[in-house]
Amino acid sequence: MGVVLGALGHGFNIAALFFYKALWSILFGVAVTAAIDVFVDKDKMAHWLGRSDAKSTGLATAAGAASSACTFGAVTVAQSLFKKGASASSTFAFALSATNIVFELGILIYILLGPSYLGGELLSGVLLIVIVWALVRLTLPKMLFERSRRRLQEADGDTAPDTGGGIGVALPCGHDGPKPFTWTHAGVTYRFCSRACRTGFRRRIEGRGPVARQLRTLGGWDRIAERYFATIGRIRNSVIFGFLIAGFIVALVPTSVFTTVFLPPSSFGGVVENAAVGVLAGVFSFIGSIGIVPFAAALWFGGAGFAAVLGVIVSDTITAPVLNLWRRFFGGKATAYIFVVFYTAMVASTVGIEYLFRAAGWLPARRGHGSVTAGGWRVDYTLWVTLVFLALTVVLWYLRRLAHLRGAVEVTDPVCGVSFERREAEATRPTEHGTAYFCSTQCAHAFDQQPAHRAAAR
Repeated sequence: MGVVLGALGHGFNIAALFFYKALWSILFGVAVTAAIDVFVDKDKMAHWLGRSDAKSTGLATAAGAASSACTFGAVTVAQSLFKKGASASSTFAFALSATNIVFELGILIYILLGPSYLGGELLSGVLLIVIVWALVRLTLPKMLFERSRRRLQEADGDTAPDTGGGIGVALPCGHDGPKPFTWTHAGVTYRFCSRACRTGFRRRIEGRGPVARQLRTLGGWDRIAERYFATIGRIRNSVIFGFLIAGFIVALVPTSVFTTVFLPPSSFGGVVENAAVGVLAGVFSFIGSIGIVPFAAALWFGGAGFAAVLGVIVSDTITAPVLNLWRRFFGGKATAYIFVVFYTAMVASTVGIEYLFRAAGWLPARRGHGSVTAGGWRVDYTLWVTLVFLALTVVLWYLRRLAHLRGAVEVTDPVCGVSFERREAEATRPTEHGTAYFCSTQCAHAFDQQPAHRAAAR
């Protein structure tokens, strides 16, 4: 009994040390992700990514790399882009780069696995996108994915504003107001029921203005804080689970298990087997987002090969929980296609990078978990950097709290769909799920008269 408890305690200690060493990089990455998510206009991005050529795929890759390392968030944004008109190949490139070619993921890989794995993961991510692009151009079932797009648009109500054609296109919100609130854009004159309605509609068309201007407003910081804490909420369980699994693998799983599961990578067949099993290990780990990195590190410390560990890291867009998310957005048949294409490309890309690194002499030397946990718990640069980012977390919490107190948080009118700051609301209504805010009294009256609007406010 004492031996078992000692082993469990050792596993918890290793997991906690891994987490402590990596926490600052996770918080740093989430902060960068939140800021980029606020400042990137997804409607314009979808317009740029509508084609299936190499240029659009390259733009999607760059946009994804500047976006999110949270796998669930990346897939959600990807389906939003697809729904708004992005091509399938651009959608996939965005999702893959948003989870493989990102800043915060790179920091964590460098801390836990070293520079060779950082370079290998980045190059593998690029090669993965190239292979997926080629496979999609050759094999995409276009009708199947167009049906998925129409289903997503119908579920969303296809509420994108129409900015084309004609003079005097009135009442984008469907209601007229007592004052002549108007705005002319691209030869089209719009009428609005209120000032808040006009402001919200203009933001949908023009965006929120330069980044510097947004950073000077409390509302801008509230949006960053909201994304920051939402991302932490999405990745929290995955990260904790990933570090715990890593700690217990290092502490409890003998090396003989890894030498049995993974063939010696001395032949082409062995390298392919390592990559194929590594990707499957990631799929069935049920760990998403950056939580997959400590799991991959545990396999490396235990004896898995280079291609196997890379396969685990790149697999996070097809882990079991993420596949369920793809299915919810795209349907079962489209998700089966996504899995086959992604899995094939993941295995091929990791095998290719293994042989590239062999030829260049870049394969890392085997090391144990002591390379990360050496020194144990002590006061060093890790503590001070972690405290800085914990302080940033407190500041963002305070700014979000202040924004709520001053009404600078963004709300959406359940009738017309226009978003505005809560303090700009001209009417409110209590609902069973909280308070509904309206850009005008006309929208509030429509809310009172139509039960469908009350259902939309839930």
